[in-house]
Amino acid sequence: IDESIRHAITKFSHIHLVSNEEAKKRVIQLGEKEESIFVIGSPDIDIMLSDNLPTIEQVKKRYEINFENYSILMYHPVTTEVDQLHENIRNVVDAVIESRRNFVVIYPNNDEGSAIILNEYKRFEGNIRFKILPSMRFEYFLTLLKNCDFMIGNSSAGIRETGIYGIPSIDIGNRQKGRYDLNKLKNIIHVDENKNKILEAIENI
Repeated sequence: IDESIRHAITKFSHIHLVSNEEAKKRVIQLGEKEESIFVIGSPDIDIMLSDNLPTIEQVKKRYEINFENYSILMYHPVTTEVDQLHENIRNVVDAVIESRRNFVVIYPNNDEGSAIILNEYKRFEGNIRFKILPSMRFEYFLTLLKNCDFMIGNSSAGIRETGIYGIPSIDIGNRQKGRYDLNKLKNIIHVDENKNKILEAIENI
């Protein structure tokens, strides 16, 4: 559904500011004029590589994160698979609890099904290995990501930002399907929402 919205926005736009030549080719394939397309790079990467990001000590103090080592869990609903969401997120939660690792867990977005995920996250309450946060300021999130052991879930951060920092990432399920090439992005492991497969991926990392 996101892809349909992106295509619609492209067709409505008169000027296209894209991050790379591959994106430029895709916009041309959609029928847009080449002279209206400008390759400007990724402003996100400029921020990610900035010397002005907060330190990891500042991040941990602001968000009361007491772990020395930790990983990040971000899992969003897949709007076309809501009927499978309860079982899928249960497998994810089962796996990260059984891994006996420390996790900073960030709330899902507000798409349909987010309540199912949040209800399952109640199982983390009282478990000292989990710190749950509704959201984070972007620059603080970047520092948290830069210093984590790995990222797990189905957020675009797991297939985009992790690669810039060289952080291992476990991409779960179909949400990011078709948005990356496992032959090119060696930091990513893809698994289905299967507890044993997720645990195996964590062990491999």
